[in-house]
Amino acid sequence: MKRRNFLKLSAGLIGSSMLSGCAGFFASYRAEFASTSPLDNSSFEEQIWLGKPFWANRLQDWRRIGNELQCTREGKSFEARTVSLLTRQLNNTLQSARLKATVRNLTPGKEDFCGFLLGIGKGELTAKGAALAQRAGGVNGGIIAAFDSSGKLSFRQFDDENKSLEFTTINRDLFSLNQYQDGSSIILDCQLDPTDANHFDIRLAAINSATGQELGFGVLHNVAADKLKGGISLLSSSNPYKVGARWGFSNIETGGEKITENNRNSLGPVMGCMYTVNKHELRMTCQLMPVNLDIIKQLRLEFKSENEQRWRAGASGVIEDGFVAKFSLNNWDYLSTYQYRIVDDAAPDITLYSGLVAKDPQNSKEFKIALYSCIIPTSKSLDNTNYTRLIAKERDIGRYTKDNILFPHTELVENGAFHEPDMYVFCGDQYYETYPTRYGRDTKDAKLDTLYKWYLWYWAFAHSIKDKPTIILADDHDVLQGNLWGNSGENSDMPKEADGGFKWDKDLVRMVYRIQHGHNPEPYDATPIKYDIPVAYAAFEYGGISFAIVEDRKFKSPPDYKADKLNTTGELLGERQEAFLKDWQTMHPGKPKICITASIWGSPQTDKNGQPLIDHDSNGYPADGRTRAVKLVSDANALVIAGDQHLGLLAYQGIDNYDDGSLFFAGPASAAFWQRWFEPAVQLPNQRNNDKNTGDFIDSFGNKMRVLAAANPKVSHQEFAEQNNSWGKFLADRMLKSEGYGIIKVNHQQQHYQLECWEWNTNPATGKQFSGWPYVKNFN
Repeated sequence: MKRRNFLKLSAGLIGSSMLSGCAGFFASYRAEFASTSPLDNSSFEEQIWLGKPFWANRLQDWRRIGNELQCTREGKSFEARTVSLLTRQLNNTLQSARLKATVRNLTPGKEDFCGFLLGIGKGELTAKGAALAQRAGGVNGGIIAAFDSSGKLSFRQFDDENKSLEFTTINRDLFSLNQYQDGSSIILDCQLDPTDANHFDIRLAAINSATGQELGFGVLHNVAADKLKGGISLLSSSNPYKVGARWGFSNIETGGEKITENNRNSLGPVMGCMYTVNKHELRMTCQLMPVNLDIIKQLRLEFKSENEQRWRAGASGVIEDGFVAKFSLNNWDYLSTYQYRIVDDAAPDITLYSGLVAKDPQNSKEFKIALYSCIIPTSKSLDNTNYTRLIAKERDIGRYTKDNILFPHTELVENGAFHEPDMYVFCGDQYYETYPTRYGRDTKDAKLDTLYKWYLWYWAFAHSIKDKPTIILADDHDVLQGNLWGNSGENSDMPKEADGGFKWDKDLVRMVYRIQHGHNPEPYDATPIKYDIPVAYAAFEYGGISFAIVEDRKFKSPPDYKADKLNTTGELLGERQEAFLKDWQTMHPGKPKICITASIWGSPQTDKNGQPLIDHDSNGYPADGRTRAVKLVSDANALVIAGDQHLGLLAYQGIDNYDDGSLFFAGPASAAFWQRWFEPAVQLPNQRNNDKNTGDFIDSFGNKMRVLAAANPKVSHQEFAEQNNSWGKFLADRMLKSEGYGIIKVNHQQQHYQLECWEWNTNPATGKQFSGWPYVKNFN
């Protein structure tokens, strides 16, 4: 008897979608099941990183001991803790698939369920995107093949957007295992079989792990084939808003032609590497997953030229807090390209990661810089259980769709790479505190929560940056604050962000700067600010260009809301960085100069009525500190590139007039939630290209500037304000926003910069840039 015919016959005899009492009868047909093989045979000491084939949601919610993946989270509102099987996806073929795992309730007596989550994303998401599924069900969420702590088998919905936490049972009759004792190990054996061109049956069996005896099974009939495409995850869940049990998974196996194996999706133990070259100085960081530091303690950087057979010893680095190792070489041959690799000092024959350190092209070619900032992995937080439109014009984006799961930003990354950048610059807000999950900054797991968000950024860009020099600037959200007036660390013990200083655990803040800035060029003056928080402002030379990096949040004065905003005095860059920029003016003579900063030094934004908008977070405040900074970069004849404001913008920042200061190019947000506009109510003088959103402008702090181009959201500020039903300026529908990246081309032969501003999904081979770009500026 064919297996699928047997299943139909059994269903007809019993008259239920769940079969019971047939374990012995069915046992003789198990030979026709798809064969399986282990996903991972490793046995680890206790550690947070689960192994190459797995991604945990979240890092702090799972650990691995030996061969068992253990859920560690049982608090309220932490339903559906998941582990993605990164290297396995359900394809769209009409073939069989099989998954097996040994499960056990780690907290006997507490109620909840575990199982397999099948078909995440319905084939719409990449393996990385599907890996984020957690907590709440929704569009394209998939089906749960479940086993609960009372010994019942069931199939549950994870694709109901309106009942995202109910995990509604699909089958009417539940099958109970008479021989199950809570806490004992059970093998869950899940088989998917096609029954016709459009449907599958899912069979879930429970097997005694000690004897191999099948204790019972259930079948869900006539599952639409298009629901069984996409990601696969393990799942441990409490009942909604209740403290429940935690489950462990071991001996995980998969098989069958319907499961695609792609080991290129594996991750770790190294997440990636970043480096910079400044003449003879190479600085590099290697970011690891949360490995057991008793096992991997120290890494080594090795390198060789293309003509060399043997690796040369470079430098060794201990793994520091944040699971990062730093390397520095002071005699680097910057005019040659070298292969590099990372090895464990204790096991040097195994390459953990590899890439290229590109030679400094100096002025031999047009030098291209890719500019990114402000990157969220999901349009809405996955911890939100109900998604509603923020304005009437927004689409319903769904939960596990490409409109909501932006990570791994495939089009953004690939379109940027099309330009073949020679350097990558990320001007801040690499992640945000509540995306893709809730705040974790005030919890005992704050560091792991921060790393969870940082890893998503790194995972998206690791391939792009491993072979190219990369500059990172940490901004306010990177240190888990909505706004940052760093104030040299002063007032960090005061409760409000507006008091100034760094508000969260200072050891966590130091970790953030370590993982983000550790590879940047050596600081001009490395003296840390209060609480031993490091600085990163620096000068370096690469690609025939003189660069300066400045931190326009770290020394900034906190706001004085009572003072006359047009006459407020204070610091933007602070005395130390002002002295640095004065010195930079004479460094690297004869080379074009580019200053890299987090935010534009002005406040070119308007309110819903088209009037200058007051925003103390902008670097138009304080005006005197802002003007001193603008004069310093202007005296250096520098182009300034930035991010942060989410509004792609090109403007001369004025000193005495509207355009007597440096040109600033603020790239658009790559993926952000908060929106800003530059839509003046009246026609401004000195417009460019007859564009009504350009011209001579005075911001709310009295700063003069000439705006040359603005990539406003696709919905006007006035229309947004009329429809907005939230307290902020949030938009989730990407089709209403103007997001993307910048490209800066430094043409040494023609002695000019070409500034480009691209939308994330525009094909740069055939498409057009945002209106107002490209823009060409001569070096002098």
